[in-house]
Amino acid sequence: MKRIPLPLLGVAMSAALLVACGSSGSGTPAAPADAGLVVQAVTGNRFDKAEYTAKAGSVKVAYLGEPSTNHTLLITTPDNTTIGPKLKAQAGGQDEGTFDLAAGTYNMLCDVPGHDQMKATLVVS
Repeated sequence: MKRIPLPLLGVAMSAALLVACGSSGSGTPAAPADAGLVVQAVTGNRFDKAEYTAKAGSVKVAYLGEPSTNHTLLITTPDNTTIGPKLKAQAGGQDEGTFDLAAGTYNMLCDVPGHDQMKATLVVS
């Protein structure tokens, strides 16, 4: 029988536990299957896209955080009126909320101080 050094055995067991728990290994949580819109914060204090699309009506939004920083997500009208809840993704976590969206163009932003560049457009049809 071949012996495995203890440090390597620990690494192998940790990897097996991660696989068993369903981790993708990327440090980013998985979006729920019923989300109508998925927004991800990525390294560099930005969103994963500059523009998102959704269908008008009640939209479940999943906000996925990147592993090292907390972020928020606000959806606003062109005159800066906030629509729906403020979503908060803790480092490596996620948040979800339901938004009643009419057809039109909306702004998306993170209001954490220093994250001014986290802006995107949401086009609802």
